[in-house]
Amino acid sequence: MRIYHFRMGQGRSLIEMLLVIILLGFLYASCSNGNDCVIDNVSYARFNFYDKTNTSIKLNATITVTAAGTDSVLVNQEADAKGLELPVSYTGHIDTFIVKYTDLMRDTIFMMHTNIPYFISMDCGMAMYHLVEDVKCTHYAIDSIKLVNPQINFDPNENFKIYYSTLISK
Repeated sequence: MRIYHFRMGQGRSLIEMLLVIILLGFLYASCSNGNDCVIDNVSYARFNFYDKTNTSIKLNATITVTAAGTDSVLVNQEADAKGLELPVSYTGHIDTFIVKYTDLMRDTIFMMHTNIPYFISMDCGMAMYHLVEDVKCTHYAIDSIKLVNPQINFDPNENFKIYYSTLISK
């Protein structure tokens, strides 16, 4: 009776090769942090547009939004907008957004907030949440602005309702 020994190159047995493959699989899995960390570590204030009857609307104008005191364009010539998502400052306590409808018509939104550091994890680090204390605006096209949810974090909740006249809404 003959006994055959199967060898997988340079004296490694089949069991040794399986152990190496299993260990590599565990090593690969341990290097992945999954989806625990957010990719964009910025909280956004969410503004939705309404008419006087509290009906959601699209704007009739193409809008551009900039951050006052900077050359940052936050929204560039957006048509048929139903709302905005604007980043909130990590360090400042007042954010000023300029909403431009035409060369001659623009509104300014002033948002006063408290910054709240939020520890996510050792791997992901810190995030900044915000608590809105007050909001004011000019009234060229905007009739009024209402604070709906003062907590600005990574949740996609509406924070503000902006009410427009029929001149600029569809």
